[in-house]
Amino acid sequence: MEYSLHSVRAQGRTCGLGILVHGERSNVVVGPGGAGWGAGVRRGCLMSVAGTDAAPTLLRHGLFTARLALPIIVARAALLLMVTVDTVMVGRAGAAELAYFGLGVAPQVTLMLVAVGGLQATAVLAAQALGANDAFRAGAVARAALVHGVLLGLAILVLSRFAEGFFLAVGQTPDLSAGAARVSGAFGYGMPGILVFVAGNLFLEATGRPKTGMLIMLLANLINVPLNAVFGFGWGGFVEPGGAEGIMTASSLARSFAGVAILVVLMRAARRDDAFSLIPRRPPLAALAGALRDPDARELRRLGLPMGLAQGVESAAFATVVMMAGWLGTAQLAAYQTTMTLVSLAFMMAIGTAGATSIRVGRALGGGDTVGMRRAGWAGILLGGLWPLPVAALFFFAPERAATLISQDPATIEAASRALSVAAFMLCADASMVVAIGALRGLGDVWWPTLLQIGAFWLVAIPVAYATAIALQLGAGGLIVGLICGVVVSLAGLCLRFAAKTRAPQPLHSP
Repeated sequence: MEYSLHSVRAQGRTCGLGILVHGERSNVVVGPGGAGWGAGVRRGCLMSVAGTDAAPTLLRHGLFTARLALPIIVARAALLLMVTVDTVMVGRAGAAELAYFGLGVAPQVTLMLVAVGGLQATAVLAAQALGANDAFRAGAVARAALVHGVLLGLAILVLSRFAEGFFLAVGQTPDLSAGAARVSGAFGYGMPGILVFVAGNLFLEATGRPKTGMLIMLLANLINVPLNAVFGFGWGGFVEPGGAEGIMTASSLARSFAGVAILVVLMRAARRDDAFSLIPRRPPLAALAGALRDPDARELRRLGLPMGLAQGVESAAFATVVMMAGWLGTAQLAAYQTTMTLVSLAFMMAIGTAGATSIRVGRALGGGDTVGMRRAGWAGILLGGLWPLPVAALFFFAPERAATLISQDPATIEAASRALSVAAFMLCADASMVVAIGALRGLGDVWWPTLLQIGAFWLVAIPVAYATAIALQLGAGGLIVGLICGVVVSLAGLCLRFAAKTRAPQPLHSP
């Protein structure tokens, strides 16, 4: 492995020595500063390496993206693993409890993903600031993101109080609506904490510390399992068995722990070396107002709004399919929940790769590296499609074995097995689609992906899902066919858009 040392300069000062590894900037600064972050940062100083003779190849970009993506994938997978563990434990309580859980989680996950999608602008803006060597702006983005995370979480908590009326309005039975509403309400209590975690973790990922969030979420998952046993099944005799509602209450406690933990990490690092000015110098109320009104907060909302809408369009489409599954009966709803829980595990690999790709494209854009921007994007899109291949093989060749990971109910396993066989054909395209969105977000291109998602999912996926599952009576497998059609259309449009956007140099924060 070849290394070279370069002076790190910012605002006309030499800050230390940056280590360049095969043409890629590292997260190391030799010399004073940076102790609190390990991201090539001291107060007002970011690593800026002189241009290299040769740009990294597409393969090298893929390796760099994979290295950054792996801890992000684990962190995202751990976030979803909590829902998966909940689903598995609820499944042991029977098909009815699993149906309550699947329906109750659907709108809440949609709202959560809309909020997470909006907060994704944190990584984009922080990465662009780092690429332009602007530490103060990166910190301002982080402060704004944390405040917005709290407010979005509280808003979702309030909306969760109206879940039962919503379920009744969309045609669910009174019994299913009441049980699902209890799950939705319990889910809402964990929303402020998990969105604070997401905001803080996105900033840490952009500054080169993706392992921190990974470790926090792994610890939260370890806490979640015994809490599920206590609240869901009454282990220890501390509380009455709560079934699906009790298990979701336990998970909300674990998610709240993650939010507190990320704040502790950020504040401890800032007290050692507040390179990003995370600790406000203004009075609390003035600092809060600034986090909502400063230019960086407005930019966060400008990019975050279409990002959240794009995520909401896709998530709402998936939630609508859940409602269709509810019309097919409890067994088909449980089968669909089983299928999508397993699909979502593979989906987390795409989410992590999309986050890494967005960061790397954003840094290339901030540094004016058009070739690196293009190669980082395509490498991520290709890598995203490769990750799910082993899972797709499992779904196609051994769907029954995969289904038994979630449910032990024979009827659920039979229906889910058919759906999983179909879902195998969706995984790779779905993963590449998600990474393509991440690449475009790194460019600051946010409205076109949103329009593409609207067209692909609401004009293609939903009508096809209704026709195949309801009209043709193909059950949960028919619902998956509709989603496949939407994913393929979306992927084609997104790839064409990225190719068009990277043919010429892009201005920072391009529309």
